[in-house]
Amino acid sequence: MIELSAVSKVFHQGRPNEFRALREVSLTLERGGVTVFKGPSGSGKTTLLTLIGALARPTSGRITLDGRLLSNLPERFLTDVRRHTFGFVFQQFNLIRGLTVLENVMLPAYPLGRPYRELVNAAQTLLEQFGLGEKAANQVEWLSGGEAQRTALARALINNPTVIIADEPTAHLDSARSREVLVLLGELAAQGRTVFISSHDPLVFEAVSVSRLIELQDGRIVADSPC
Repeated sequence: MIELSAVSKVFHQGRPNEFRALREVSLTLERGGVTVFKGPSGSGKTTLLTLIGALARPTSGRITLDGRLLSNLPERFLTDVRRHTFGFVFQQFNLIRGLTVLENVMLPAYPLGRPYRELVNAAQTLLEQFGLGEKAANQVEWLSGGEAQRTALARALINNPTVIIADEPTAHLDSARSREVLVLLGELAAQGRTVFISSHDPLVFEAVSVSRLIELQDGRIVADSPC
């Protein structure tokens, strides 16, 4: 369970361009299911996901994971939490050009020191699962948008995380590919993982796998409802 208590995030604090992205957000997120954070650009949904995934620290407030306070952990411990708990699918994919599809999927697991052959087999299995087995040796810059998105999903799973965080996962896809990705995310939730998605795409809100919809506006939660 992840709990946020009066969490705020301010960028450029004390400067003329100060921007308050989140304003005292309090929220309890139970394990399991698919939770979607919706809202227009600038609403704070992406910032909220980065805080939930321990990619950034709140300016004020507290964040706990299963009762463990995250918001004041030293960075080396926070890095360990990220590697073992969260898998990230970024809006721009963040795949490394010049590396193969297989190498990109393996990349987050290198710091954990898994045996190389075991890691290759795990990455190949994930690529097969996402219909990319034949693309393993291809450079990632040769992939289509849908293939790149599925590669990013496979990479997010390489460390077997319990929580998947996907920022605008359908932003660069057509309707057919968007539905495919949503089915894949729903399958991950059905396997017992927790899935958090930020989006302003109606296709995401209407997906049958979505169990909770949280709406943000101007850094505040304005609606929170089960689906």
